[in-house]
Amino acid sequence: MPPLNALKGFEAAARLRSFRKAADELNLTHVAISHQVRQLEDDLGCALFLREGRSVALTEEGRVFYDYARQALETLVTGAGIIRRHGPEADLRIETYVTVAIRWLSPRLSRFHAAHPEINFSLNTRRTEWWFDEANTDIAIMYVDRDLPGSLRARRLFEGTLYPVCSPSILAALSPVVTPSDLLGLPLIEVSSAPNDWRDWFRAAGIENAPALRYTKVDTYALALEMAIAGAGVAMLNGPFAEEELRRRELVLPVDLVARSRGDWAVLYRADRERDRKIRAFADWLVADVEAERARSAVVNSGR
Repeated sequence: MPPLNALKGFEAAARLRSFRKAADELNLTHVAISHQVRQLEDDLGCALFLREGRSVALTEEGRVFYDYARQALETLVTGAGIIRRHGPEADLRIETYVTVAIRWLSPRLSRFHAAHPEINFSLNTRRTEWWFDEANTDIAIMYVDRDLPGSLRARRLFEGTLYPVCSPSILAALSPVVTPSDLLGLPLIEVSSAPNDWRDWFRAAGIENAPALRYTKVDTYALALEMAIAGAGVAMLNGPFAEEELRRRELVLPVDLVARSRGDWAVLYRADRERDRKIRAFADWLVADVEAERARSAVVNSGR
């Protein structure tokens, strides 16, 4: 193996075409860089640079070796970064959508921290990309409506359910008995990343060929909810993100029909990190917390 420090000096000098600039970048002296390059040349048995006054140029052997040295150093940097990100002191990087983070996950995170005070975590929301970021995420809570690649594992949290919500003022303006077809004449709020929600719900209601619908398109379920609360229209939800508003009657169900969506909500992580202590702790805790909440809800409902 060529000496590692000499490789760093050679790579910087070759890239910058200057021993002096390489010395400045590596916080070394010009003499130290010259010594490293000479050490490497002695090790390889050939000249790597042509010295031309204050500037240097690679020899043919130097050009060939530079590609290998650069790739080797980049690989080491990448590997070190992965170890640092996944090491025992690294934060658990949680990824999810804005709506899930605000309306469902954030109230639970304090309970997770109480159960696992040794695990620090960071929460990132996705606004433009809607799928698992394998390079920058450890674990994610996502809506899964497709076959997973072999690189990912998923544990189901709850099924996707579609149901419309609106403000009490909109419901009061309708006839005492509201049918799904009554919603066709109302302003509907559609989430742009879920364009099939309304169509799937109408189909489940027996309306196969709905006429042209009036939509206001927004980019998150959270925004659709806020608009529904403000009386701007009827929002279609997918998942348990409006329980508090429904309980306080800030929102109501205009039609008592809940349809099954095309996918499920799940916690995802990379298959090759399935045994990671922090990932396993968060996934196990989240699944158990959802099950406990489901059990509490069943007890409350059975007592009504």
